[in-house]
Amino acid sequence: MSKPVIGFAGMTHLGINSAAAAAGSGYETVCFDAETAVIAKLKTGQLPVLEPGLSELIEQNKSRILYTAEVEDLKRCDVVYVAADVPTDDQGLSDLSGIRTLIDTVTAGLGSDAILVILCQVPPGFTRSLALPKEQRYYQVETLIFGRAVERAIHPERFIIGCAEPDRPLPPALHAFLSAFGCPILPMRYESAELAKISINCCLVASVTVANTLAELSERIGADWSEIAPAL
Repeated sequence: MSKPVIGFAGMTHLGINSAAAAAGSGYETVCFDAETAVIAKLKTGQLPVLEPGLSELIEQNKSRILYTAEVEDLKRCDVVYVAADVPTDDQGLSDLSGIRTLIDTVTAGLGSDAILVILCQVPPGFTRSLALPKEQRYYQVETLIFGRAVERAIHPERFIIGCAEPDRPLPPALHAFLSAFGCPILPMRYESAELAKISINCCLVASVTVANTLAELSERIGADWSEIAPAL
């Protein structure tokens, strides 16, 4: 089996870093965005996001990357990730309207056997609600961190994959691509994977809160938090 072609739809922070990691792992990568101005800038090397090592990674692998505003170019892909950032309002509520529009656009250009993977954060039940056949529809938890996005995209700790039937093998193209990163692959039902992403965020918030509380306590009692942190 030849290497699958990987597509990414949505050239925001998530999409650009994920696509760069795919290209850096040796895969032909199609980067789609419906905004022609975004694609035009990318073609000239103007990145809309800043991350350590991102411009160098893209430059080293530019022969594998196609930037396009033509959805028909996604027909070349065996796997297409919907990878646009999800905007939130002042109350932290996600606006999924743009993601739904992007999914509709991508689905129209998807090959008959291609796999669609939702990479952006969505609420539990979202992926199952999509009209695509279950054999073509997957969800993947993203764990990029601003300032360390390239590092985490290239060296993920594990892949959490939402499926209709977690006990069945992943499609060959998706499995081949994920396996190239040499980390565990954890298949589970759609809703479990979608909630896993939220759970990861909750744990991160809790750990920051605990660390800040203990650091303040250290100051009050004459302890040094920098000495305590390595012990934890």
